[in-house]
Amino acid sequence: VFAVLVGRLGYLQLVQGEHYEKMAIENRIRLLPLAAPRGDFLDTKGRLLVTSRLAPVISIVPMDRDAPETVLTRLSEILGYDVKEQAEEAIARLKERKEYRSYMPIRIVTDADIDTLAKVAEHQLELPGVIIEEQPIRDYPLGEIGAHVFGYVREISKEELEAWRDKGYKMGDIVGKTGLERVYDEYLRGEPGGEQVEVDSGGRPVKTLPGRKVPIAGSSLRLTIDRDLQIAATEALRESMENIKSSFPTQAGAAVVIDVRTGAVLAMVSEPSFNPNVFAKETIPPDIWEAMNDPKWQPQLNRAIRGEYPPGSTFKMVVGVAGLETGTIGPRDTIFDRGVYWRIEPKKCWKSGGHGTVNLTRAIAVSCNVYFYDLGYRVGIDGINRYASLLGLGQPTGIDLYPNERIGLLATPEWKLENYKLLGLRKPEPWQPGETLSAAIGQGFSSFTPLQMANYIATLANGGTRYKPYLVKEIISPEGEVLVRFEPEIQAEVGLKPETVQAIHEGMNLVTKGEGTATSYFRGFPVQLAGKTGTSQNPHGADHGWFVGFAPYENPEIAVAVIVEQGGHGGSAAAPVARRIFETYFQVDSPSTNRPGQVPPSVD
Repeated sequence: VFAVLVGRLGYLQLVQGEHYEKMAIENRIRLLPLAAPRGDFLDTKGRLLVTSRLAPVISIVPMDRDAPETVLTRLSEILGYDVKEQAEEAIARLKERKEYRSYMPIRIVTDADIDTLAKVAEHQLELPGVIIEEQPIRDYPLGEIGAHVFGYVREISKEELEAWRDKGYKMGDIVGKTGLERVYDEYLRGEPGGEQVEVDSGGRPVKTLPGRKVPIAGSSLRLTIDRDLQIAATEALRESMENIKSSFPTQAGAAVVIDVRTGAVLAMVSEPSFNPNVFAKETIPPDIWEAMNDPKWQPQLNRAIRGEYPPGSTFKMVVGVAGLETGTIGPRDTIFDRGVYWRIEPKKCWKSGGHGTVNLTRAIAVSCNVYFYDLGYRVGIDGINRYASLLGLGQPTGIDLYPNERIGLLATPEWKLENYKLLGLRKPEPWQPGETLSAAIGQGFSSFTPLQMANYIATLANGGTRYKPYLVKEIISPEGEVLVRFEPEIQAEVGLKPETVQAIHEGMNLVTKGEGTATSYFRGFPVQLAGKTGTSQNPHGADHGWFVGFAPYENPEIAVAVIVEQGGHGGSAAAPVARRIFETYFQVDSPSTNRPGQVPPSVD
């Protein structure tokens, strides 16, 4: 027996000594991963929009024994909610991927508050393997403002891991889920580090050992977004909806501001919004999750690029361009509006009794339906659609955001024949002449996104150059080196005649003065503006309110598109939002007597 024991001891010491020595070392040394802070988002002037901050994180090191179950049960009792299932699911996912390591921490609580930290610290002796450390988490200082542009981050999903495994991603990584966080995740994520920590028998860290690998922060994005404009547009949209809600049941809208000289997006707003900071936690409170997934108002929907709306009277400039470019009319040609259009079928103007003698510029200023019924009939649906397409309507803009933009719908006779079931028709029916009349004033089947509308106005404003809208100016390394610089990209040269541009600009300028439909909302503004109000029919409720415009009138710099869902009228709902945007951009303090909630009766 003694000989057997000596032999076994010798075998363990001499033959397997190195193996057991390694196991003993691993039992007292933990390799703790150190997450890399994601790169910042800066506005066009270098001001901080999104960053990362150090936050207390509570994790458990499984240590490959039965203790974790007992520890998790006790931890659940201390915290007052069940963390066991959450941890076990994480361990199961790691084992499934063959990435489980007994010494790797499993995150239980992120950004723990002071009460939670105090409870864990108080019972630390009862919680072997539970550690408290600081890790960088995403921080959105503006809260809900800009959430649809910036996006949010969360732990990588199984499907994402399958798709991105060859890019170095692994289970447990925090990745961008939407917005710019998703599109530029590979630049933003940085390179994680790690450190060796000596622990005692209870798994509690004793000291940090040499050989620490410092994490490398991700690259930062300098955006085209102007922080002041983004905040002003958001607050103005919210204020407008609040002030008209007694008359119209609106809770949603969008606004887009574009530099007409480059295509840079200076502001992009979608309401209602959400706070991306809530995604930093392991769990989201049920009431917040329910509100974020409201099926009616859909706070997570980026209406600026994925909302599709009939353009209403804001489409009339397209018809004017088609008429001038095809030679169907001249800028000063007139018709007499008696309030009813009788060709094809009776169609009424919005103004009882009509507008009398009108040419193109006055027709835009007063939004004369009869003028555009007649012009649409003479140009024809194919001519209208040709110029709508050239101006970017019903076309993808190519903007880099996730989820991807919708392309809207530029309805054609061919589209109607192919989609008759969608329209509730029993059999295919050809395009009717009366449908051209509706299309000419922005009603009917066509619908576009607010981003498309802003880009269309920007194209008119700069004389016919259609740019690709973009949100990122530069990608900057942690050392401050510019890795990538994004330049303006021309998508199309529409080739508008100077007299066409002059007539459209003049008509839009008259919208904001004299008898124009938006005069009440821009009275006293020190900068000459151009704009157009619009009301688009909504079969599911009150009409939508539009305002589009650009400024300055003589030398355009920015274009604006604002829509308020179920806002009733473009003037009272959307024009005050546009005014606030122009005030902020031009840094003028020009208080109007017609702020939201104090406006005169609106017209189209």
